[in-house]
Amino acid sequence: MALPVSLMAALFNLLSIFTGRLGYDSISVTLGYVGEMTGHMFPLLLNIFLTTYYSSILRLPKAASISCALASFFIISQQWDLISPVIALPNNFLLSLLTAYASCIIISRIHKVRLFDFDRFITTVDSSIQMIVTCVLTLAILIIAAHSSAVVFKTFIQPEIVVPELDPSSLKDGLIYELVRGILWSLGINGHNILHVYKTELYDISIANMADWKNFGAEINIISTNFYDFFTGMGGSGNTISLVICMLIFAKSKGYLLLAKAALILTIFNINEPILFGIPIIFNPIMILPFLSVPLLSFLLAYGATAAGFIPPLTEVHSWLIPPVLSGYIASGGEISVAFFQIFLIVVGVVVYYPFFKIMDKRSLGVDVSSIFRTHFFKDDELPLKSKLNSFIPSIQDNMNAQREVEKLQSSGSFVLYYQPQLDIQRSEVVALEALLRHEDVNGRVTGPTFLKSFGQLGLLADVDLWVLEKAISDASEMVYSPNFTVSVNMSADTMLKKGFVKSLKQVIDCSRLKYEQVEIEVTEEVLIQDEVRTAKVIQEIKAMGVSVALDDFGTGYSSLAYLSRFEFDKIKIDRSLVENLHSERGRSLFDVVVQLGHITQAKIVVEGVETVEELDFIHEKGVQYVQGFFFYRPMTKAQIIVEHIVPTCSSQARKKVSSEIEVG
Repeated sequence: MALPVSLMAALFNLLSIFTGRLGYDSISVTLGYVGEMTGHMFPLLLNIFLTTYYSSILRLPKAASISCALASFFIISQQWDLISPVIALPNNFLLSLLTAYASCIIISRIHKVRLFDFDRFITTVDSSIQMIVTCVLTLAILIIAAHSSAVVFKTFIQPEIVVPELDPSSLKDGLIYELVRGILWSLGINGHNILHVYKTELYDISIANMADWKNFGAEINIISTNFYDFFTGMGGSGNTISLVICMLIFAKSKGYLLLAKAALILTIFNINEPILFGIPIIFNPIMILPFLSVPLLSFLLAYGATAAGFIPPLTEVHSWLIPPVLSGYIASGGEISVAFFQIFLIVVGVVVYYPFFKIMDKRSLGVDVSSIFRTHFFKDDELPLKSKLNSFIPSIQDNMNAQREVEKLQSSGSFVLYYQPQLDIQRSEVVALEALLRHEDVNGRVTGPTFLKSFGQLGLLADVDLWVLEKAISDASEMVYSPNFTVSVNMSADTMLKKGFVKSLKQVIDCSRLKYEQVEIEVTEEVLIQDEVRTAKVIQEIKAMGVSVALDDFGTGYSSLAYLSRFEFDKIKIDRSLVENLHSERGRSLFDVVVQLGHITQAKIVVEGVETVEELDFIHEKGVQYVQGFFFYRPMTKAQIIVEHIVPTCSSQARKKVSSEIEVG
């Protein structure tokens, strides 16, 4: 999400340098300022985006979470003297991420304590008071913790820190300098700025040494200021031009290929922020290893080749913006061997980066390479969060498409709930309503939930599910008065396996007029295959409350039969696809077998998609008691259900229709 900002900042900085070289000083200064300002927005956006993500995961009010995270980021940056001297904004990536995470965690803990016994379903005023108090407490905790840490650091730790004296023109210290610079970049800290003193010293040494070489024939140093730029910083720190070429050649993920194409021009001029944040390399243990090892290996190879006489040393100092290959040729005074050696180093870098990038590429394609870690390192409930964070940027194109669809839906209409009745054909009455999500545009056109894929792509499916749950139970509270009537709500895997789902379900029911026994949760095979152990635990907790659990779309999955023996369902819903084949002998036999399997589990059986009297006759003969389909009712709004008196008591219209059709059959 923040990647375009990095691209814009890098582009403005590049344009500033070029316009300055062409003599347009005023334009150069303006473009440089715009580039600096845009670049300083990056940590702010990271803070906002990560807070938005965590508040969605933890079901927190986003406005309050973002306000706390941003305020704490600014205040703590001021406490720790981390405000940029160029633009008066905080510019520490690590602190940006930490304050976002810590704010959400603290707010979540405070919400669980419930300082005030306010019911969030009652009034906005009560909710606002709770939010304000929560924000104040969160900020107070973060500021006190940061101030205490600052005092301890400055009093006890900082005096003991001894900054080593490095000679970046020597082999040993040069390797240390390059390693430290890479480590700083991998933590989101500009290594060039932190180690500016050493690079300035090396620049002065290089200029003096080259002057002595030209004027007095002194021995030229192997390591100069451009030695790092043209051998270990091709494409930017980490020789990231090798990584970009690797992506262009080997990437199978559309997201990574798009990123490589977008960053290629900037990388040619040694600007690599889009790659650092886009792969990402920063805070990524998989990519940090090659990011550190490639420049160190290049350093050793370049030093050895120069010392052995295979290539001449660099004899001129030029801008770090000169593209690789051309830079070596110019800085060596026109030696083609240095240009070819740079190509060799780029190829070596591609080879080193390749196996690590393939891991990231496979993840972005959906291959579950994390299964190794799931078993040995991570708890199951922690894995989804890590997987989403690791695979977020590679799917940037899909995210953009999903974002466009969601925004279009929001601007062109609204989301509404329709309800389809389930009937007891033996007692001739409506006994349940299934909540169905629909979108209604401004012209009254209603479309099905094909848009749910886009919400899932953006990590918002849990928000949709919980909105449907709250809305359905709220509507049912106004429609249902019979204790034997249930409202059924579908739940996705993202929501069912989300931490705290059962608690949220209990809270929603407690804030309604319904009893637990009047609520039913429908699950599909998609939920069951995610994590059987976790799913079984969640289903057990739901049933322990008294809420029933139904297996939806039975007969459509590959493993539905196996799940009947592993999970205890209160209801099994036979999919319409089995009903459609009742015209053939094979279809009727298969349907009969499925019904018998359902009876073995002692669960209620509901047949979906009943549309003809012939289908109803056959289903009735097989002893099925509950049906749902267009033959009786199409999905209806709450208003239609109330007007037609479908619930809460027996519908005389439905009873008459069921009885007459069965008699005719």
